Amino acid sequence: MGLEFRVLGPLRARCDGHEIDLGRPQQRAVLAALLLAPGQLVPTERLVEGLWGEDDARWPKAPAGQIGTHAHRLRRALAAPGLLVATAGGYRLEVDRAAVDLFRYEDGVSQAVTLRYDDPLRARELLAGALALWEGRALDGVPGGFAERARERLAAGHHAAVKVLHDLDLALGRHTEALPALDALAAAHPRDEEVQRLHLLALHRCGRTAEALAAFEALRERLDRELGLEPAPAVADLHARIRGGGAELAAPSAPVPPRRPARPCQLPPDIPDLVGRAAQVREAERILRAAGGGGDGDGADVGASPVLGLSGPAGSGTSALAVHLAHTVQDAFPDGQLYAAGETAEPGTVLAAFLRALGERPVEDAGVGELGARYRAALAGRRVLVVLDGVTDPAPLLPAVAGCAAVVAGAEPGALPADAARLAVGPLEPQDAYELLARVVGAERIRREPGPAAEVAELCGYLPVLLRSVAARLAARPQWSVADLVRWLAERGA
Repeated sequence: MGLEFRVLGPLRARCDGHEIDLGRPQQRAVLAALLLAPGQLVPTERLVEGLWGEDDARWPKAPAGQIGTHAHRLRRALAAPGLLVATAGGYRLEVDRAAVDLFRYEDGVSQAVTLRYDDPLRARELLAGALALWEGRALDGVPGGFAERARERLAAGHHAAVKVLHDLDLALGRHTEALPALDALAAAHPRDEEVQRLHLLALHRCGRTAEALAAFEALRERLDRELGLEPAPAVADLHARIRGGGAELAAPSAPVPPRRPARPCQLPPDIPDLVGRAAQVREAERILRAAGGGGDGDGADVGASPVLGLSGPAGSGTSALAVHLAHTVQDAFPDGQLYAAGETAEPGTVLAAFLRALGERPVEDAGVGELGARYRAALAGRRVLVVLDGVTDPAPLLPAVAGCAAVVAGAEPGALPADAARLAVGPLEPQDAYELLARVVGAERIRREPGPAAEVAELCGYLPVLLRSVAARLAARPQWSVADLVRWLAERGA
């Protein structure tokens, strides 16, 4: 049996069925942070911030030393040589993902989502089995900001998975079995309109149509009083159909696939003349396909939710590369692609727009924290790629949900999570710069003047954005030679 870890409830570890004493709360918090990133380096600084917050004035003396002490005690408690590895930058827990209940749960949810519309019965079995792994509040009793953020994320994902389960119940004609749980869920989440929609339908199918109509009126009054809103169109339409007799709402005699959620496609057009980035594209594609469950069988983690940061000097083309990558891996993220750009993009505004694109309605006047929780809940169980270009504060917009991934272009290094993958994007090689000019201007014009073409590339610093701009100027002036373009650039001090 070996070592097993549980985080979907109180943090626990067992070896061959025997419980392991994991020690003090802070020691358990270190283990929790390592368990949520199995096989990955977790920087010491991240562990310190996770325990004592980002304000170093609140840190104890020698916090890195205290982390080291906790790691040493955990190593002794787990009694597995080589399991907890210390490196110069932090710590890594070499544990199989299958030994952690969280990843078995996420894999089950991912498989269920894949089958949701083609085999609802099998999808429901997988989802029910995954949800059965929960034993209460995730990481219950584990202190620190890291654990609290993880609890919030996992709770949002759990809530979304429960809604999918009951949607499948109704598709399978299991309204009688689902109604008690939906009664409790509707009471606990009075403003969650998808929960209310499922509850109304279950009530109607169980012959409690009057209660369904009364529940809708209560929902409408509550939304108007608290938010100044009318019920969402999906809920209002269901109410109208119930009032009209709802014969078409009867339980299906055979499983009917649930309604498909909105699939956003927000990517700008791909760049047709991207050159010189083959190595970066291959590496980025490997990372992103692993997150979307489209790995190539090399052992990539299906449940990973990576952030890929692209950085480089102005004009190096990180924006174009981010968009190109997103188009390249679209098939690994069949539930859509979200896109936001610009330094002035406010997280709250972007989150509200993302929620609308995902088919959800954001609550007016909600803060970034509440919008972020709703955003992660809307993403749970989906495979969505998020592209952020030049956004000053990308952290609230990152999906942090298994099966999803983010490409972040142009962000400051400190704005990305410590475990984000990073790719440096520099100037082009001279031969790639020459190829870019030939693609935009025309190969024959460039071939006639190789010397001036090389000068253009050098004057532009081999930066693709500048090269594309000046090449477009030349292409629009057929009477110019490449040498004319060199003189024009020299006059302007390029």
